[in-house]
Amino acid sequence: MKKLGFNIVLLGMIASGKETQANILKKKYALKFVESGIYFRKLLKTKGLIGELARRTAGKGNAGAMVLMKKFLIREISKKPKNKDLLFLGNPRLKPEAQLLKKILSMRKEDFLALYVTLPNKEVYKRSLKRRVGNMKAIYKVFDTDKIIKARISYHKKQVSKTVKYFQTLNKMKIINGNQPVPKVTKDILKAIKEYRKETK
Repeated sequence: MKKLGFNIVLLGMIASGKETQANILKKKYALKFVESGIYFRKLLKTKGLIGELARRTAGKGNAGAMVLMKKFLIREISKKPKNKDLLFLGNPRLKPEAQLLKKILSMRKEDFLALYVTLPNKEVYKRSLKRRVGNMKAIYKVFDTDKIIKARISYHKKQVSKTVKYFQTLNKMKIINGNQPVPKVTKDILKAIKEYRKETK
């Protein structure tokens, strides 16, 4: 697999299929995942002040604390393999985090493309409640409650929208319609990547 030549930031509404699309991209390009979700889920189980901070923020459907996210981004970017680009899955969500990411990558003279997968509220509830049953990940049974889903949707509209607008001002954001079959979403993402490669050559 070949490198893209730039990193990918894959954001999206809850249950919009980000992880599914990330795994598809990983089979096509040389990418290393940077997943803040896994990082914060581990912190939720941690004892002490860090664990308490994570539970007060990410544990209630909100963004993880900025100080924790900053530490996470710096660590992951510094560990980037030479033969791969990075795929930031579900992060950075807050505008200050996005600005930090831009600053770190610019210092390393690295480029990136941000993608945001949209999904209507009605479909968010439908998919979220559906993945709570059966053999889905146990984490969904914790996070996908009606109360937390509502809080996360509100958070996206108030906070993640600022991040999307910030990336748009940099001409590095492509909006993807997630309310369609998986292959069609993939097709749109690959098209956006192809177009960005042409633009930056």
